[in-house]
Amino acid sequence: MRKLFVFLMVLVISILAFSSDKITVFFGAWMEGNFETFKEVNGYDLLEKFTEETGIQVEPVFYPFRELFQAIETRMQAKSVSPDVFEVDSPLSLSYYVRGYTEPLDAYFSEEELDKLKKKMFPATVKIAEWNGKLLNLPFENSSQVMYINKDLFRKAGIEPPKMDVNDRWTWEQVVDAAIKIQKTIKKEEGKEVWGLLFGQVSRPYQMLAIPQSLGAGSGVSPDGYHVVGYLNNDGWKKAMKWWYDVCNTYKIVPKGVTPEETTYLFLSGKVAMLVQGTWDIPTILQSEKQGELGFEWGIAPHPYFKDGKPVTPTNSWHLAVNPNSKKIKAGIEFLKFMSREDIIADWFRAVGQLVANREAMTRVIQTDPKYKEFPWNSYSKIVLYELQNTAEPRPKTPFYLEWEDLVAKCFEDIRNGADPVQTLERYTQIIERLAQKYRGGNK
Repeated sequence: MRKLFVFLMVLVISILAFSSDKITVFFGAWMEGNFETFKEVNGYDLLEKFTEETGIQVEPVFYPFRELFQAIETRMQAKSVSPDVFEVDSPLSLSYYVRGYTEPLDAYFSEEELDKLKKKMFPATVKIAEWNGKLLNLPFENSSQVMYINKDLFRKAGIEPPKMDVNDRWTWEQVVDAAIKIQKTIKKEEGKEVWGLLFGQVSRPYQMLAIPQSLGAGSGVSPDGYHVVGYLNNDGWKKAMKWWYDVCNTYKIVPKGVTPEETTYLFLSGKVAMLVQGTWDIPTILQSEKQGELGFEWGIAPHPYFKDGKPVTPTNSWHLAVNPNSKKIKAGIEFLKFMSREDIIADWFRAVGQLVANREAMTRVIQTDPKYKEFPWNSYSKIVLYELQNTAEPRPKTPFYLEWEDLVAKCFEDIRNGADPVQTLERYTQIIERLAQKYRGGNK
């Protein structure tokens, strides 16, 4: 009897100790509004529900975009025990892991749990989060790109606009031809300057990588993540950069000097025929339309590809990771398991609207919510689900991703502004290869 009493006391103390845990989670500032929207739509507070089910409290800390990265770097370099969990911009998964910032999940999920989880995910979300067979963090949100169409400009030029059909996807060659004709027609008949083509995240690798990748040129980094020579300056990349130079400087269908923060508003002004941009622009366009500020009919089409290549689309978004220095790793893992549940993810997608990594949860909502049967949301079933499953390609996995991203963006921008495409690509390749030396160590 005494042994039973002691056992029960130990069990109760263990449960109380676990249930009294409070974990600190670093989120981007936008998540604060997302949690509020989640509660309004679903009728329950997400973090409170986690506490009710596990006894573990969550202290969320919200940071603006750039400050989030700074906070993570500062805390992780100092080997701080806090935060216990934090958001990860997915292309930084490997960079964080090799520097000891994140705890791989394999030791805390059973093989069956991991296998089941991965099978429910869109492939690219798992691909960006894995290294040497380990799952470095939990894929949570996702992203995809489409092409927004100003149908009025197409009509004026006598061109049938591209359809919302992945089996009738336009090539970049068709895009260039249509853009040139539209600009010439509007200039001749109305005396107005319009732009044939615009990239929403112009010059940023997230957006621009799909161009060389469509030509089979790869992501620009070696498979081991430590080299760029032969990968960033191969023939496919050179061809892609020549094309980029031409659309900006020879054909002049892409504007110069427009920043990613300005691209959507330029499209809304009616001065752009085709905008390649994320699905996150749909609410912005709808709001403009609702307020009577949108002066044209618009449509949505799949992301273009090269005639001699294959369709490739940008993807990935935010993941959740556990701090290996945390004193509450198991509690942090419980939070990740909770956030990976299909019912939670479905409620998140339904309320917030942000694409998610879990294919099954997202598909279930799209198939059952009448909203996704009407334009423009029907683009999710007609285009987005297909792209995420079949054409989405992640950015490269490399320890020096931040430096790589910054320099490749400058390379695209220099070429947009008229620099020789091949020489510029070669110059940046050599700069990045030298920079990567400090990361290589024995991997030379």
